[in-house]
Amino acid sequence: MELNNERFNYLLNRYINKECSADEFAEFFTYIENPAYDELMQERMKESLKTLTPGADVHQVDWDSIYSNIINHDNGSSRIRRMFSRKLAAAAAVVILCTAGLSWWLVNRGQPVQHVAKVTKVKDVQPGTDKAVLQLADGRRIVLNNTGNGVLAKQGSTSVKQQNGGVLAYDAGNQEEGANPSLTNTLSVPAGGKYMIILPDESKVWLNSNSSLTYAAAFTGAKREVVLKGEAYFEIAKDARHPFIVKSGRSTVQVLGTHFNISAYPDESLSEVTLCEGSVRLSVGNQFALLKPGDQASFNRHDDMIALKEVDVEEAIDWKNGYFQFDNAGIEKVMNKIKRWYNIDVAFQGAKPDVKFTGMISRNNKLSKILNLLQSTGGVDFEITDNKVIVKNK
Repeated sequence: MELNNERFNYLLNRYINKECSADEFAEFFTYIENPAYDELMQERMKESLKTLTPGADVHQVDWDSIYSNIINHDNGSSRIRRMFSRKLAAAAAVVILCTAGLSWWLVNRGQPVQHVAKVTKVKDVQPGTDKAVLQLADGRRIVLNNTGNGVLAKQGSTSVKQQNGGVLAYDAGNQEEGANPSLTNTLSVPAGGKYMIILPDESKVWLNSNSSLTYAAAFTGAKREVVLKGEAYFEIAKDARHPFIVKSGRSTVQVLGTHFNISAYPDESLSEVTLCEGSVRLSVGNQFALLKPGDQASFNRHDDMIALKEVDVEEAIDWKNGYFQFDNAGIEKVMNKIKRWYNIDVAFQGAKPDVKFTGMISRNNKLSKILNLLQSTGGVDFEITDNKVIVKNK
């Protein structure tokens, strides 16, 4: 297909005005795969954003209004889903914000989306927040939130500080090689929470809901070792002399300096390691695998087999940036993520709905907004009652 400016401007205007069809939507994203049109689109959208929402940026837009514009794809849905990538989503982000619409691709047996009733609710549930509990080496526990800053404790010669915005930081100072690393701390994030930690070596770790990280208050040995339960995204400081090791259940991930995500919840049979940058060596029992950027390794609790595949890594790490992102995800996987973030119970009434979801939405929405969007696909109904969501096969 030959690209031209006149056609691009036509499609862009159609999208901004929420008038584009499924075929035009797919064609529009074909244009912004081209770097020249990508840059042109972003410039145009920044100008539009200033006009529509003076002084706003992507973090200041009211996400509660964004979910209303659901694009209904019929037989073109699979084509659009294959095109879905982080690059395209990022390129469209300003468009989404300017139009107060949500580009959400929902796959449900290829059927058109029909009008459905709102989610039945007794009381809505607010999204999660920055919160955690720090357990020090002497057993003391400190409750953390996203306010206040300053020194919380001393662990040997290491200062433990809380920073604004839900960040815990360790300042190890000058540590002697081979010093006793026995001062072990644990940061635990409950359901409905998230937290970031800057480790003594300046590595950064984002912990998701229902997760914990155990680590030394100072890395002074030949290796930097931590223990993870749940899910975390790691940005490891480079140190060729001291490999960084993450132990999680039966698995071990070894790196020198890289970015990766580990999801290993005890209540899920499948664990995943997703590599964004650098390289990692994963071992599970007697098996091991070397991952390159874009690889995702998965394994279950019943055997040592490791399966490798290439993925859009942003699906695995967008929780860190404040989004739910799904790529052809089943209802159970979707509800597990929702359950942890909103700190709710989930029950299935009857057979589990056979429906798949692909798309991205802010985790800052109230629970009913998320469920209304999912329910709009047809094939599934929800009821919120007493901090529980009941999932029904429609």
